[in-house]
Amino acid sequence: MPEIKSNIHGIGWMLLAVAVWSVMMVLVRALSAEYTSFQILFIRTVVGLLMLFPLLRRSGLRTLRTRRFPLHLLRSGFAYFGMLGLFIGIGEIPLAEVVSLSFTQPIFIVVLATILLGEKLGGMRLAATLGGFSGVLVILRPGFEEIGFGAAVVLGGAVSYACSNMCIKKLTSTDSVVATTLWVNILMCPLAGIPAAIYWVPPTAIDLVLLVGVGITGTAGILFITKAYGAADMSSVVPFDFLRLPIVGVAGWLLFNEATDIWTVAGAIVIFAGTYALARDEARR
Repeated sequence: MPEIKSNIHGIGWMLLAVAVWSVMMVLVRALSAEYTSFQILFIRTVVGLLMLFPLLRRSGLRTLRTRRFPLHLLRSGFAYFGMLGLFIGIGEIPLAEVVSLSFTQPIFIVVLATILLGEKLGGMRLAATLGGFSGVLVILRPGFEEIGFGAAVVLGGAVSYACSNMCIKKLTSTDSVVATTLWVNILMCPLAGIPAAIYWVPPTAIDLVLLVGVGITGTAGILFITKAYGAADMSSVVPFDFLRLPIVGVAGWLLFNEATDIWTVAGAIVIFAGTYALARDEARR
């Protein structure tokens, strides 16, 4: 009974994460016509840092003490380019395709963990990884259609996010989760701020509210998914992440007149099946 209650809590947190991340993607899509991804990302980072300030105030500056600053900096760089690739992709290709390709992140994590951390690639992991990459091929159909810039940057962003997660695995062996969370937001501010200043466009009052909304929903999504994974096994909550596809697909169709083709849906199903298989294998381990 406690396990069932825990899984219900985990699913609830995941559904909240899906909802706020879907809103974030719609807001970024709406803002991309007037503002660069650099500016959107910078404001998102500043808002996220302000939301985390009470955490720093409660924990104190001693929380930021670390002997692994270069690794924090590396992780922040990967996180920055991962988010930048996502935001650029949102402005370039249909939202449903962005979500579908973003599902590849866990698959890239497995590949990188095998190469960099020496983790074993068993039969289940190998099959799931190959299945995930075949889903990417279904979506992109190389040889039949040209692979566009938007799809390329979303995949590049997924690889960067995966590299960021590899850094987290190393960092959390010595530093607290609070420290790693604070450092990534602190360091991303100047990384995002410099190019944002170059391409800065003064936002209108309404757009400023939307830009702040990107920061709130993006930060809340990370918090909610952390809560979800903390409350239940990944294999119990991961399937509900797939709801992002129909939600943003419908939103893209209603708000931006974006069409979702059958290849995107089919590829997303294949990719997500591989992701779910990896989650089940992790739970079994």
